[in-house]
Amino acid sequence: MKRYALAIKGAVMGGVLTGGYLAADLMLPEPWGDYLLFLSLAVVNVGIGWRVGMLYHKLEHAADTTQKTFSPTAEGAATKKA
Repeated sequence: MKRYALAIKGAVMGGVLTGGYLAADLMLPEPWGDYLLFLSLAVVNVGIGWRVGMLYHKLEHAADTTQKTFSPTAEGAATKKA
Protein backbone atom coordinates (compact mmCIF):
# COMPACT_ATOMS: atom_id res chain seq x y z
CA MET A 1 0.00 0.00 0.00
CA LYS A 2 2.91 2.32 0.70
CA ARG A 3 4.01 2.01 -2.93
CA TYR A 4 0.67 3.34 -4.17
CA ALA A 5 0.73 6.19 -1.64
CA LEU A 6 4.15 7.25 -2.90
CA ALA A 7 2.94 7.09 -6.51
CA ILE A 8 -0.10 9.23 -5.71
CA LYS A 9 2.07 11.68 -3.78
CA GLY A 10 4.44 11.95 -6.75
CA ALA A 11 1.56 12.48 -9.17
CA VAL A 12 0.07 15.23 -7.00
CA MET A 13 3.46 16.92 -6.63
CA GLY A 14 3.97 16.79 -10.41
CA GLY A 15 0.53 18.27 -11.02
CA VAL A 16 1.08 21.07 -8.53
CA LEU A 17 4.50 21.83 -9.99
CA THR A 18 3.09 21.93 -13.51
CA GLY A 19 0.25 24.18 -12.35
CA GLY A 20 2.76 26.50 -10.71
CA TYR A 21 4.76 26.73 -13.93
CA LEU A 22 1.63 27.50 -15.90
CA ALA A 23 0.44 30.12 -13.41
CA ALA A 24 3.83 31.85 -13.40
CA ASP A 25 3.91 31.81 -17.20
CA LEU A 26 0.42 33.29 -17.47
CA MET A 27 0.88 35.99 -14.79
CA LEU A 28 4.17 37.40 -16.08
CA PRO A 29 4.44 39.55 -19.21
CA GLU A 30 4.88 37.65 -22.47
CA PRO A 31 8.63 37.28 -23.00
CA TRP A 32 9.58 37.15 -19.29
CA GLY A 33 7.09 34.44 -18.45
CA ASP A 34 8.55 32.17 -21.09
CA TYR A 35 12.10 32.86 -19.99
CA LEU A 36 11.27 32.14 -16.36
CA LEU A 37 9.30 29.03 -17.30
CA PHE A 38 12.09 27.47 -19.34
CA LEU A 39 14.78 28.45 -16.84
CA SER A 40 12.85 26.93 -13.95
CA LEU A 41 12.11 23.78 -15.97
CA ALA A 42 15.81 23.43 -16.74
CA VAL A 43 16.81 23.85 -13.09
CA VAL A 44 14.25 21.31 -11.90
CA ASN A 45 15.25 18.80 -14.60
CA VAL A 46 18.92 19.15 -13.69
CA GLY A 47 18.05 18.55 -10.03
CA ILE A 48 15.94 15.51 -10.83
CA GLY A 49 18.62 14.12 -13.14
CA TRP A 50 21.27 14.60 -10.47
CA ARG A 51 19.18 12.78 -7.88
CA VAL A 52 18.42 9.90 -10.27
CA GLY A 53 22.11 9.65 -11.16
CA MET A 54 23.08 9.56 -7.50
CA LEU A 55 20.46 6.88 -6.85
CA TYR A 56 21.80 4.70 -9.67
CA HIS A 57 25.35 5.25 -8.44
CA LYS A 58 24.36 4.22 -4.93
CA LEU A 59 22.55 1.11 -6.19
CA GLU A 60 25.48 0.16 -8.42
CA HIS A 61 27.95 0.67 -5.59
CA ALA A 62 25.82 -1.45 -3.24
CA ALA A 63 25.61 -4.22 -5.84
CA ASP A 64 29.38 -4.13 -6.39
CA THR A 65 30.05 -4.25 -2.65
CA THR A 66 27.61 -7.12 -2.12
CA GLN A 67 29.06 -9.07 -5.04
CA LYS A 68 32.64 -8.65 -3.86
CA THR A 69 32.01 -9.62 -0.26
CA PHE A 70 29.57 -12.50 -0.64
CA SER A 71 30.42 -14.27 -3.89
CA PRO A 72 34.03 -15.22 -4.54
CA THR A 73 35.15 -14.74 -8.11
CA ALA A 74 38.06 -16.37 -9.90
CA GLU A 75 40.25 -13.38 -9.08
CA GLY A 76 39.22 -13.41 -5.44
CA ALA A 77 39.90 -17.13 -5.12
CA ALA A 78 43.29 -16.71 -6.80
CA THR A 79 44.34 -13.94 -4.42
CA LYS A 80 43.25 -15.91 -1.37
CA LYS A 81 45.35 -18.93 -2.38
CA ALA A 82 48.47 -16.89 -3.00
